[in-house]
Amino acid sequence: MTYYYYLASDIKLPSGIYSKSGFINLNGSKIALDQTLDLTESDEKVDGFNYPVQIEIVYGLCDPETLEAYDDFGLPLLHKYILDVCSYYKTCTIQIAHILNTHRHPLKIVERRKLLLNQLSNPKQLALHHGEFGVSLNYGHTELRSL
Repeated sequence: MTYYYYLASDIKLPSGIYSKSGFINLNGSKIALDQTLDLTESDEKVDGFNYPVQIEIVYGLCDPETLEAYDDFGLPLLHKYILDVCSYYKTCTIQIAHILNTHRHPLKIVERRKLLLNQLSNPKQLALHHGEFGVSLNYGHTELRSL
């Protein structure tokens, strides 16, 4: 059983190793990946999302009960990633959830909240409880929704 952050969207979400300066092209080289975010392609099904899951972040980014960040770079990198990705589109929606994947039960959202993209000023706003659908970013209309 592992906690994941899942990202779904109506646009193609880029995957890979993401850092403060953007995506890292490894080209087969081995480098230290400290202070990076591993955005892995996914096709998991999450009950409650309006769009297909495209990205998973294994182990999540914060404690699902206390919302304490696991480190000082994960949430800020996700925040930067969202703003970077959305900046290329006139309109788009990104949905985010923090879910325990047991590989035995269907993944589903148990709590929803709503946030507009222009209100996403602090990376800590992306800290989500287990089962919480945290952010549905509607860029252009600038709506970051949690269900």
